[in-house]
Amino acid sequence: MPATIQEKWFARLYLLKPLAIGGLALFWIVSGLIALLPSFDAAVAILTGNGMARPLAEVITAVISIADILVGVAIAWRQTCRIGLMAGIALSLFYMATAAVITPSMWLEPLGALVKTGPAIVLMLVALAMLDER
Repeated sequence: MPATIQEKWFARLYLLKPLAIGGLALFWIVSGLIALLPSFDAAVAILTGNGMARPLAEVITAVISIADILVGVAIAWRQTCRIGLMAGIALSLFYMATAAVITPSMWLEPLGALVKTGPAIVLMLVALAMLDER
């Protein structure tokens, strides 16, 4: 009896599930650590270059960096993975919307940091769909 399309999809996605979850957790944790530690001044400069006061830019950069790390940790932990993925989607949409208002030039950044947020949201939606219901 040949495998149905549902069985083929399940088999393929089942093998990709840990890669998707692990990759997303690592993505969020590392991006938060990079902005918080080695690139803190560069991240603050993006905000101050768009007219924000330095003390406020420093606080926002630190809070956003910590939020990224917390999202990554939540995704990595089985009990909070669903919440972490939903928080990651919400935070990504927030980043896209606020960047359009505060730093619209980032949409044209050569490496496409904000443009890549869209596919990251799609991957988080796929990971949500693959999570086991208990």
